[in-house]
Amino acid sequence: MNAVILGYGVVGKGIEILTNSLEDINIKYVYVRKEKENLPYFSNNEDMVVQDDIDIVFECLNGLEPANTLIQKALKKGKHVISSNKAVVATYLDTYLELEKEYGGSIQVEACVAGGIPFIDALLKLKRLEPLQGYEGIFNGTSNYILDSMQKNNLDFEDVLKQAQEKGYAEKDPSNDIDGVDVYYKTKISNSLAFNTPIVDIPYYAGIRTIKMLDIKFIKMNNKVLRHLSISRQIGDKIISIIAPCCMNENDFLANVPSNYNAQKILSHSFDTLGYYGQGAGQLPTAQAMVQNALDTLEDKERKIVYAKPKEFDTSLLKETWLIRSDIALENYYPIQKKEANYYWIENQDMSIIKKVKELDKNSFIALWR
Repeated sequence: MNAVILGYGVVGKGIEILTNSLEDINIKYVYVRKEKENLPYFSNNEDMVVQDDIDIVFECLNGLEPANTLIQKALKKGKHVISSNKAVVATYLDTYLELEKEYGGSIQVEACVAGGIPFIDALLKLKRLEPLQGYEGIFNGTSNYILDSMQKNNLDFEDVLKQAQEKGYAEKDPSNDIDGVDVYYKTKISNSLAFNTPIVDIPYYAGIRTIKMLDIKFIKMNNKVLRHLSISRQIGDKIISIIAPCCMNENDFLANVPSNYNAQKILSHSFDTLGYYGQGAGQLPTAQAMVQNALDTLEDKERKIVYAKPKEFDTSLLKETWLIRSDIALENYYPIQKKEANYYWIENQDMSIIKKVKELDKNSFIALWR
């Protein structure tokens, strides 16, 4: 099969490296910016995705455009599109599935979530037998590296963030990672695939931008470990997702995930809990997931994404205990279970507390307490 790579960044180069050893997948073109064009292999011609001799389109661009335009062009010509672009997939997956159905191509998105971990494949496989109860996990290696390093090495947030940038774990602008946007995209995609529903928005989420060393010391003093989690549940025709830092018991599987690694737990009645662990990003782990999708296409083994009845997002499905550091007197707004210095424990609150507390105090730190 002939293929084209859209984007020649870290992941695009990884696909090129891995497919060089495969006889059945031939990279014919690479789509790059106009200033990087070096014909015939590196081209800025968008029509390459619709050429008759192209079967597979590896899309590893960033952001919504030109990614969305190119994906739609390819699908309308019956091509097999494999994407690692979580932003565009989280926004337009429903449209891509309609085009897949109409024109006979396919869309595969394993690399959008959890990098080299076959998490999406697991969701698509396991839900065939029974509705999944949900999943939870660490989906962002940058946030995990920062939190793990702060707790193990007693380093301030700014110093660890700089380290992460130097190691290539964090972008020059780390906002998507430390504000939870990256996990927001990944959770929208995962919910759609796990719960058989068109994309459902998640109204509130929290990142780790406001964490301080004093928070780390306070959490450790209370024998907890801090990780940034995505937690999703399905109950009937309703779903809920909480994306936030979480203070958890030291013996929890997710509490022991080191450095920039990712890990997830899938929950169902038949097997209770099933765990996954590995590299959630990076050149070869992510490229490996995309090339595996291509091999599925080659062998006619693609796992199709199929929707059932749309699910309603219900914030009231999960009510948790939250730990909040704030200079605002939160007892004026919530019933307080316990207070120590500027830290509040607030019980039985749904995820809307994230929005309320941030409106009251933009510098506050908020985390689940489990």
